[in-house]
Parts: sequence; C-alpha cells; structure tokens
Amino acid sequence: MKNLYTLWMIPPPEIKKVLEDVIRKLGDKYKGPYFEPHMTLLGNIPCSKEDAVEKTKILCKDTKPFEISLGEISFSTTYFQSVFVRIKCSASLMESNLKAKEVFKLENDLFMPHMSLIYGDHQMKLRENIASEVKLPANLSFKVKKLVVTPCTNDPKDWIHLAEINLAFGS
Repeated sequence: MKNLYTLWMIPPPEIKKVLEDVIRKLGDKYKGPYFEPHMTLLGNIPCSKEDAVEKTKILCKDTKPFEISLGEISFSTTYFQSVFVRIKCSASLMESNLKAKEVFKLENDLFMPHMSLIYGDHQMKLRENIASEVKLPANLSFKVKKLVVTPCTNDPKDWIHLAEINLAFGS
C-alpha cells in the first residue's frame, strides 16, 4: 500500500536539546504544536513502508557522514515553515538531496534546507517578530550520521521513526 514518507536528518542530543527548548517555548507562547527537531532531506515520497526503508538503505550505503551548519533565522509564508533556522548549503548536503531524488525517482521542486522552529498560520509581521526574538548559540553544526524514515502526515504526533539507517561508515 502506498503512503507518503519523509527522510529526516536529526541533530545529536546536545543540539537537539537546544532546538527542542526553542520549539517548546515558541509553541507555548504562540500556540504551535510540539515536534521533533529535524531537517527534511526529501519529503512526500509515495511508496510502501518497505520500499521507503529499502531505498533509504540503498541511499545510505552510498552516502558518507557529513557536517551541516545552522545559519540565520528566517520565516516563510507556509504553515510548516512559519519560522525556521536555515541550514547552510554544502556540496555534500545538496548531493544527498539529489541522490535521494534519484533513488526514489522523484522530481521534487525546490530544496531549501532548514529546521523549523514553529509551525502555524501566523501573520507575517508576527513571524518576522518571532524570527527576530529567536537566539541560538553561534556556529551550531553537527555531523549527519544517519537518515530517519518517518510518515509524511500533517500531524506531528504521527511523526514516528519507522527506521533509522546509518550512512556509509557512520556510527
């Protein structure tokens, strides 16, 4: 049976905790849902759960761990990108997205690497204000060592880890 799946990159515990605290505080203050900090490598993948896991294993076998760095805080017009921290582009990150599209035979449009900090249908001025109040430690970065397969739904409560697959030589 075909459903939709998503491939995530999850920060390690120390960075995850920093982001979880921000997500929780913003969610409480501005009435947004809680969700696990993550960067979506590829979303809206139509396939069976088994295919999602098997193809992610193929992708991970050809992808070495790499560093990603968090950048500036920004905001957008969509619910799931209300306020977010940009991920600085690198060749490794962009190549991983291209490989994922190839493995899953998808032609997704734009890849804008980011980690959301709050979801919601907030007014643009409020999004701008929220973005300006968020303060993260300088130079946050981490090594991506695995990909996580999750269901792609509109409810963060459904976003469970169906599989966690190490990248090549990752541990």
